[in-house]
Amino acid sequence: MALNRAHKPTPERQRRSRLAQLGSSASLLRGTLSLRKVKCGKEGCRCAAGKPHLSLYLSQSQGGKPRQLYIPKELETRVRQAVEHYQELQRLLEELSQAEWRQLQELKAKGQQE
Repeated sequence: MALNRAHKPTPERQRRSRLAQLGSSASLLRGTLSLRKVKCGKEGCRCAAGKPHLSLYLSQSQGGKPRQLYIPKELETRVRQAVEHYQELQRLLEELSQAEWRQLQELKAKGQQE
């Protein structure tokens, strides 16, 4: 016997609502952001004096192979937000899966007691 949405606990309903919201309207981007210190090699540049440039890269594995993409400063906020949305979506899915697992265990236990 499955529970209908009205009978689901409030935290689960909130997770499902946020999941639907993220899935339908948010930009989603799987990957890891890393900040790198880079020397450009130009004479007289501050990086030649030991103050390297900071560059942001997005890394991910695609088909088992690593790939990375330089993220220009003007896209940093957009990319950071998309990565955060993806991570939140993953977290919500895992929480909902765990809740379903617990419900199945409870239903199974009740069925064995009857």
